[in-house]
Amino acid sequence: MSQYTIMVDLERCIGCKSCETACKLENGIPMGRYRTKVVWVNPQKGGKLLFVSSPCMHCGKPACKQACPTGAIYKRPEDGVVLIDKSKCIGCRYCAWACPYGAMGFDEDKMVADKCTYCAHRLARGEEPACVTKCPGHALKFGKASELTANARSEGRWIKNIDVGTKPSTVYLERIKP
Repeated sequence: MSQYTIMVDLERCIGCKSCETACKLENGIPMGRYRTKVVWVNPQKGGKLLFVSSPCMHCGKPACKQACPTGAIYKRPEDGVVLIDKSKCIGCRYCAWACPYGAMGFDEDKMVADKCTYCAHRLARGEEPACVTKCPGHALKFGKASELTANARSEGRWIKNIDVGTKPSTVYLERIKP
């Protein structure tokens, strides 16, 4: 299996939220709901403002999948994308409580779980996720996890993987120190 990933370059992210907007437009997500979100972080008073894009991690061991009592959440074997079969979802939100990254949303209109799909409909057409294509800073890269991490390491970049036992595929490239 080739695991797809989004690699977030924290050096290149300018916090413009174009990825959020692209996701909303591509997937018809209403105001107040998100499938990906940019968080602005100021680690200390007077410190430099940091921006972190936080899509679904499409984990190797998804806690959301394990928590789902109906089997509505599944991981595609061909590319590792974690999806929801909304016809099986009962709206219990166990998946949202289980996700350690806060990436699982909820569609209040349809009363089902909702999350980033890496724009699965675009992947089926051979296209990248909308968030990746619309990032003006080129902070988001999409592809096979093994290739992206190998390229980043060859450039001397430090890869930050926020793993709490779920084996997330989304990874972050640490900021370059001056």
